[in-house]
Amino acid sequence: MSLNDYEANKLFEAGGIFLFFDVPQNSEFGIDYNCWKTGENFKGVKMIPPGIHFIYFSVSDKYGNIGIRNGFFHDFKAKEIVAKKWNQQTETIEDYCLSEEQIENFRQRKREFDKYLGAYPYNEYKRWISLTNCISKDLVEILQPENKIITSGSSLVGKKFTLTRSPEKKKEKAEIFKVPSSLKEAEKRLPDMQHEECTNIRFSKIQEQSFSKEISPVELTARHIDMSHKMELFIKNQTEKFDNWQPLNILGELQFAFVCLLIGQVYDALEQWKSLINLLCNSENCVKKYPELFIQFVQVIYFELKEMPQDFFSDILTSNNFLVVNLHNFFDNVKSVCDECTRENSSLFQLSEKSVKFKNYLKERFGFDFEEEPDEYAPVICQDTN
Repeated sequence: MSLNDYEANKLFEAGGIFLFFDVPQNSEFGIDYNCWKTGENFKGVKMIPPGIHFIYFSVSDKYGNIGIRNGFFHDFKAKEIVAKKWNQQTETIEDYCLSEEQIENFRQRKREFDKYLGAYPYNEYKRWISLTNCISKDLVEILQPENKIITSGSSLVGKKFTLTRSPEKKKEKAEIFKVPSSLKEAEKRLPDMQHEECTNIRFSKIQEQSFSKEISPVELTARHIDMSHKMELFIKNQTEKFDNWQPLNILGELQFAFVCLLIGQVYDALEQWKSLINLLCNSENCVKKYPELFIQFVQVIYFELKEMPQDFFSDILTSNNFLVVNLHNFFDNVKSVCDECTRENSSLFQLSEKSVKFKNYLKERFGFDFEEEPDEYAPVICQDTN
């Protein structure tokens, strides 16, 4: 999607602006789908459309080496100005507070500052919307780390030690500084490192199902095959924990995890993405109860797989037939539910049509065959050795 002069001027006046000061030259800077190397005059980005955006950067050192990627989500309003700066000493991003007078002065002289700002790449905007249309500002507040910075590198802290003058502690300290007699002893002396809590993405916890002793074997088996009870429990817990939480937020978190993985390079997000895929693909009764949710799910997963790099997809997501097995179950669940419904149920009929089209797309692009049972479901042949 390209802009004509009228649209460009309109977005220049109404779009958001991100100002980024003191960024070292040749650092990587990106917003949404686009990433550039910073030059001498770089001061930020203009013409940002209203809505959720992901801004990220990897700062270059004096030797030209690119560091870990840091980023954050922000819900831009029309004409909003967001300012940050890079602290060279602490190597962290900080808020750059602008007074009302400075903001007003900037707006009046905006065209003079224009040469220092890169234009938002509007031709990629539709792609970005297709990956984030279920992410809301409230959901970002729930999921983002306490420090609001999403980083590709683990931030670890060691166990804190307390000073003491007791003889026992002095003896223990003396032992620590002795040369270890073996590799095993040396490993024991390594510091106990843990993730710094304020830097962890606060992904939702999908609780394992707990079963009472009175549950019948038939029901126990059914709950392991159909995860609807687990999904309903997840929805119940999230609704009680957060105001205005809706089942659609499951898809929002799926998209949030995907962006953190694909663009933020946070590989821990892959496990949350897979957990949510597994939950959605194996909840047959929920398909009947939340058809609109699953119509949206087909759209979400379609655009995500469309953007997935082929080598990444092959190496990680096809291992152990993860997607083949889960999507096979999803298509079976949709067919089973839709076969029982009448054509008057427009939502389920729409879901059935979309799932068929999606199945054909997967077969054409990835060569998936959903007509045959996955190997995991093949009967086990036992040979009698007697």
